[in-house]
Amino acid sequence: MNTREKEALALLKSGNKEGLKETFELLYDPLCLFSEKIVSSIEVAEDLVQEVFIKFWEDKSYNNIQSSLSSFLYRSVRNKSISYLRKKKLETVDWIHEYEALYTEIEEDENKQYLLLEKAREAINELPPKSQLVYKSVVIDGLSYKAAAELHNISINTIKSQLKRATKLLSQKLETLSFLLIMELFFKHF
Repeated sequence: MNTREKEALALLKSGNKEGLKETFELLYDPLCLFSEKIVSSIEVAEDLVQEVFIKFWEDKSYNNIQSSLSSFLYRSVRNKSISYLRKKKLETVDWIHEYEALYTEIEEDENKQYLLLEKAREAINELPPKSQLVYKSVVIDGLSYKAAAELHNISINTIKSQLKRATKLLSQKLETLSFLLIMELFFKHF
């Protein structure tokens, strides 16, 4: 321990704030550089070193120093920096777990949507030919009754009755709740 450190420690042990000021001026910059090598950020390092100095003063840790003031503070800064990295790693691990859970949930939803769409396609393909044709024209292609009637060379009333028949058959095949969900998905995807 050099003379300046000894004087600063003596002032600290006598309760004089000048000892803290002297220690801060003497060791703050080297401690920040030391911490930066551990945490890879000068801003974080400065915060950590300041926290060490605050705790050092508030807990009167200087009263327990038997050998070197700088060794004590370097060890404290090293421990604080390593604790910071551990906490950061845990936060990163927690975030990764949250991301993986969210991704799995999204993937499951997509699988459910795909299965529902496949069920709907199968049910539509099982409709009687005329009902299937009208249903695809009006619901999937979005044609008006008039446009569908002109396209297929049938009356608007036939369009309405075939559409009603198709809807009834689909709702029976797909169950009421599934039917509503599937129709919602169809409107989104077609």
